[in-house]
Amino acid sequence: HKVILDSTLATPFLNRPLQRKNPAERPDYVIHSYTKDLAGTGAATAGVVIGKIETMFGPKGHTTGGVFWQDTMFWDVYYIKGAFLDADKAYEVLTGMKTLEQRMLHKCVSTRVFTRFLESHSSVNVSSNAIETHPNHDIMSELHYLGLPAPLFSFDLEKAKLPTSVFKQFFDSLEPTFSHQVSIGQPNTLVLCPALTSHSELSRDAMIDAGIFSTTIRVSMGLEDVRELAAHIVTSAKIHIDPVLPGFSDGFNLDSIDEWLKHETQSTHLKHIESSPTARQRIEG
Repeated sequence: HKVILDSTLATPFLNRPLQRKNPAERPDYVIHSYTKDLAGTGAATAGVVIGKIETMFGPKGHTTGGVFWQDTMFWDVYYIKGAFLDADKAYEVLTGMKTLEQRMLHKCVSTRVFTRFLESHSSVNVSSNAIETHPNHDIMSELHYLGLPAPLFSFDLEKAKLPTSVFKQFFDSLEPTFSHQVSIGQPNTLVLCPALTSHSELSRDAMIDAGIFSTTIRVSMGLEDVRELAAHIVTSAKIHIDPVLPGFSDGFNLDSIDEWLKHETQSTHLKHIESSPTARQRIEG
């Protein structure tokens, strides 16, 4: 069997499966979307497949590492189907990847802070492996660099039992601080309501089976100040939800977010520095 791992959300910054010490734990191929966090701007539509040299390319007419040249990725996909990346997109990707480390650090810190802020409300349910009670939290902590979460998660307001019209007003009011887009991994924070857009054609039972509710909001974390995002959530709730559920906006712990941000930023960046090779080690290789 061939094992193909889509590591788009984690990026090579958080997850490095091909570097695992035990070869048996390495997938045959890892794929990424350059369109998302790798390039970082969303301006280039591109992707990448990474695998062993002998599975990616072999000289014409030769067998390398037990793989015949016609069965390699290059000859079977790129050469025959013409799936080459043009120069302009390649330039966008190479330029964007130079800031990947800094962007992902910022997004991961913001994800930890923002999910904690959302979870502080008793009527908000957060689905993110950044939350310690999430079933995937321990796996994420073990596999991801510094135990940092991928900057994509969702939350819902099902406990609040909001009228549909009120929820739609609240969701619509999140723009322009939050961008209403289907994509992920962009510089700006994106929100999507699956029940109203991407998954609207599913039946109610199918949505529930997939963990999607009418008030589910998917969030792709961007590079904004997370305090601005939190403040906008509270303001939108005050305008659109409080008239129906008085005091709803007061349920968010807005006063602690500055301290959370300070702590997460300092601790994460310090761990990142300490986990990186020293100047002496870089010289000595």
